[in-house]
Amino acid sequence: MTGWRKFAVTALGCCALSTSAATEKIRVAAASNLVMVMEPLMRAFTAEHTQIELSVSHAATGNLIAQIRHGAPFDVLLAADLDYPQALIESGHAEEQTLRTFAHGVLMLWPQPPVGQKWQTVLAGPGLRRLAVANPDTAPYGKATKDLLTAAGLWDQIKPRVVWGENVAQTLQFVHSGNADFGFVAASLLSGNHDLRAGMIIELGEEALPHGAIRLGASRSPGAAKLFLDWLEGAAARIILIEHGYRVP
Repeated sequence: MTGWRKFAVTALGCCALSTSAATEKIRVAAASNLVMVMEPLMRAFTAEHTQIELSVSHAATGNLIAQIRHGAPFDVLLAADLDYPQALIESGHAEEQTLRTFAHGVLMLWPQPPVGQKWQTVLAGPGLRRLAVANPDTAPYGKATKDLLTAAGLWDQIKPRVVWGENVAQTLQFVHSGNADFGFVAASLLSGNHDLRAGMIIELGEEALPHGAIRLGASRSPGAAKLFLDWLEGAAARIILIEHGYRVP
């Protein structure tokens, strides 16, 4: 299985998400950092809208953009920034009037540095073997990490020791497997794993890492897709997003 199809996974299964009378389907392309939160979001949405069936595919936002431009049949994009949705608007693949910021991501260094030591000191020290970073060319969390380290004057020094993740989920996996000492990851990916929570939040500001949601021009269920986008801004979705490590507008 190749191309965009290798990323396609139907979350939870149709029977768990909707009734047998489902008449509309929404295919969601979602950034990798959303993998932990999509299941509860989908359950909550389809509990209210039993006539709609949801499926989701996860990848780095930049990779999802490439899939969409090559004809992947998605209805909605949930991106980890606003630049990529804007690029789809400009290329005619997404509808500008449907764009909205539904969440803000939180960058974390995982695991926490030793008590009493600044993260800058630890990462610049000789004890660091490998630092996991998502690809800044395709992953917004990776770009935020590169910008952070550049602003701290550490990027050129640390870059030779960076192990690149295709997306932020793979970055977490590198650290978890021992292939990296530390990694810059999404707080949302740690939200469902209590043994992984010993990370340090990197404060980038309340408005950092805006996550954009937009309806795609090729949507076969535009009404249902708009309904889902509107629901993401409601109270039920906001509670779930906060519980899973996001800030909400």
